[in-house]
Amino acid sequence: MKYGLNGIASLGLCAVMAATSLTPVLAQDFTGQTLVVGVWGGDIERLLRENVIGPLEAETGAKVELLLGGTGDRVAKIYAEKDNPTMDIAFLNIFEAPQALADGVVVAPDPELQIFKDIWPDMNNGCYAMSLAALGIVYNKDAFATPPEWAALWAPELKGKIALPAFPGSEANGILAIAGRLAGADEHDADASFAKLAELKPIPLTYSNLDELLSLVDIGEVAAAPVISGYAIAGMKNYENIGFAFPTDPGPVLTRDMLCLVANSPSPELALLFAEKALGVVNQTAYANELYFGPTNSNVKLDPEISAMLIDSPEEVSTLTQLDWPFLIENRSAWTDRWNAEILVD
Repeated sequence: MKYGLNGIASLGLCAVMAATSLTPVLAQDFTGQTLVVGVWGGDIERLLRENVIGPLEAETGAKVELLLGGTGDRVAKIYAEKDNPTMDIAFLNIFEAPQALADGVVVAPDPELQIFKDIWPDMNNGCYAMSLAALGIVYNKDAFATPPEWAALWAPELKGKIALPAFPGSEANGILAIAGRLAGADEHDADASFAKLAELKPIPLTYSNLDELLSLVDIGEVAAAPVISGYAIAGMKNYENIGFAFPTDPGPVLTRDMLCLVANSPSPELALLFAEKALGVVNQTAYANELYFGPTNSNVKLDPEISAMLIDSPEEVSTLTQLDWPFLIENRSAWTDRWNAEILVD
């Protein structure tokens, strides 16, 4: 496990292993077909266009249309279109994918496919595991002599200087669960979790824009905040006074992006080809080197300096805090009201 990052070194890209063709349909002509993929924008979109969409369109004659936005948008769409989907692939997260599979709106991962076999064991939960990250702590280096543990955020001198993410979401659920554990409970005890988290009030910022958060952390107006590792590490290289910590007591909260094949999609074969490239060595290596998201493909080999910044092995995943996501989803609506009333109101 990595204990903290006080800066980002200048790192070159490591060599990428050659990708192996996984399905025979690659030789087919898909001219005239359009694959519709729901995914996040920004650098994730850029890497998918470079490593997946460009090569796929060139090899098959197909076109790929991206629907950019948050996971909530994609979830709403695949449920609304359950009987007649227009989307072929939806990128979801660790807690939405199993529920989507249970509800029959995505296709279960196929253990006979090579893309399934290449992914680390026990990670294809609901859909195919795309990337690994963990909820850790972005912090101002003047506020902490060493990379902080979770409990350090509750230090009296930091009261009113800890920012929080918006609720609902994996970051907000994660820090709420951590608060519960620090109170001697866990995410199943909402009263203990909310009471402990409320001790951080007043909350100086509920962040949705990472650049805004990092700017405030850099100048010390915010001492620390819970942030998913890949986003934090990629963003903080632009600031001098920011560190990132993977806490150990309890460990950081596991997060994982998932690539889901939509049930009854218009272009299932083409969707599988997209998945093959997205989950392949080339794209996953780029995710690691440029986005600091850990690969799930066991064939990826990273530069040691890059690997030290990531969650990138089953052994490291086993040290992370793993939450009861079905329980959290069940309580999402009620807890949104509690978050707004008990955490955001001074």
